[in-house]
Amino acid sequence: MNPISQQKIEAILYPYVQINSQSGTSAENLAGAYFHQHFAAQPYFQAHPEHFGSYAVQGDPHQRKVEWALVQGTASPAGSLRTVVLLHHFDVVEIEDYGLLKPYAFQPANLEAALLRQADGLPPEARQDLLGGGYLFGRGTADMKGGGSVQMAIVDAFSQSPEALPGCLLLIGVPDEENLSAGMRSAAGLLAELKDRLGLEYVLMINCEPHQRKDPARGVLSGGSIGKLMPFVYVRGVLAHAGKSPEGFNPLAILSDVVRRTEMSLDLTETQPAAGEMTPPPTWLMARDSKAVYDVSMPLSAFGFLSVLTLTNHPGRVLASLEQVCRTAAAELAAQANRSADAYHRATGRPPLRQPWQPQVLSFAGYLEWLRASQGAGFEAAYAQICADASAALSRSELTTAAATWRILDGLAQLSAPSQPLVLVGLLPPYYPAVCYLDRPDFSAAIQRQTETLNRLTQARWGQAYELEAYFTGISDLSYSSLSAAPQVEQAISLNMPLYGADYQIPFRQISAISMPCINIGPWGKDFHKLTERVLKEDLFERTPAMVLAAIQTALELP
Repeated sequence: MNPISQQKIEAILYPYVQINSQSGTSAENLAGAYFHQHFAAQPYFQAHPEHFGSYAVQGDPHQRKVEWALVQGTASPAGSLRTVVLLHHFDVVEIEDYGLLKPYAFQPANLEAALLRQADGLPPEARQDLLGGGYLFGRGTADMKGGGSVQMAIVDAFSQSPEALPGCLLLIGVPDEENLSAGMRSAAGLLAELKDRLGLEYVLMINCEPHQRKDPARGVLSGGSIGKLMPFVYVRGVLAHAGKSPEGFNPLAILSDVVRRTEMSLDLTETQPAAGEMTPPPTWLMARDSKAVYDVSMPLSAFGFLSVLTLTNHPGRVLASLEQVCRTAAAELAAQANRSADAYHRATGRPPLRQPWQPQVLSFAGYLEWLRASQGAGFEAAYAQICADASAALSRSELTTAAATWRILDGLAQLSAPSQPLVLVGLLPPYYPAVCYLDRPDFSAAIQRQTETLNRLTQARWGQAYELEAYFTGISDLSYSSLSAAPQVEQAISLNMPLYGADYQIPFRQISAISMPCINIGPWGKDFHKLTERVLKEDLFERTPAMVLAAIQTALELP
């Protein structure tokens, strides 16, 4: 295959970037339409309309679609159609940070001119890159329509000479990567269908997310993608007037102590010595009480959630660890509240509390089990109505996933009317499984072979080495390329995520059916999601296309 020219990539890239396909909106459909129309205009796909199309994201309020295009080459001597999957997302984050430069956010040339007029106000590294002229600025240039344009140009090239392809090349363009990965979760179903219908044998998935460098002279490949969990903690207190505090229990006491114990906690981090990797410590993304207006009473409930990144940690283990933290915090704070109330009553001659505080701490799954046993025959109908009301508000965009979950938990607590503090631990969407070649001996040889091949290429052509990291740490759709221990993970997620089912699902069985090794080969980019988002032109127009072509050839060669 001849090299992919810069002009070809630019011809795809600039119109693609110009589309404001903000994540979580119907505007993503504009980028999907651009993808679809691009391949509809190619002679190969006009002759083979069954080799490209759109695949609806089921139940999506924005009617978004996964777009795909397949070039079918020659089968192996054994008759199999070895297939490389190219993957990119076409949604982008919002542009509020561009301020007065918003009109130019999707116009790289105009944005560069505007930035040059105010270069002195930029951070030093961004100013240096701007003045040097080696970077392309603009929303989506790096994350990730740049890499997506490279993939589209490569598929175009193979569509002109499919006989040169010893197998198949399947390009998947997905929406929603920046939000809940609804696109990639749906794409797993598409991949499973195409595998069965066409007899495809998936041998490698290549993503082209931009990479970041520790050393400017060394590029980075990723042989997997970091996992992500969003555990929540819900605390139901006992309401009381602030002037009668010993009669109530403030849920903020427990929640704030749990936050204190877990924020940046090394107990919830993981290390992978074989890869020299460690997850960033967890951080809380929201923690608040339920009061919407001021009054002189305690809040009735409090809710918060944190981001926990994983390498090998099972969701059940993370939840069990957080549940134990909650037990410790709840017990200590209940003991403190009991001591304070007793001292107050003694000092004022009031009778002591009839019952000391004894908080109940449960997983969401455990709480549902307890409710079903204690509430009787009417519970299921009441629970279904609570979930339906929250789901309807979520679909109308009146609630976020966090707020919808909180509403469900408040509704369940009202059913049981607890007289003691209640603490629940569970999960919010999304869930990203960690994937890594090190976890799968059958994948390890393929990724190591790719690394050696690509390093020979980059060393010979550019005098530049690429290091292989075990996990892409930016979180990516590669998480859904394969699964380990799928039944156990599915059970932990489905039982402890209140929104799981109608509002959020992961196709665990389909992901297991399509499992393949994955690698990220992307251009060097900087400042993703910021005003100064940019991608190195040399990487985008020269190195990345050459490396992806080499990776395709290596993957399709019979071992």
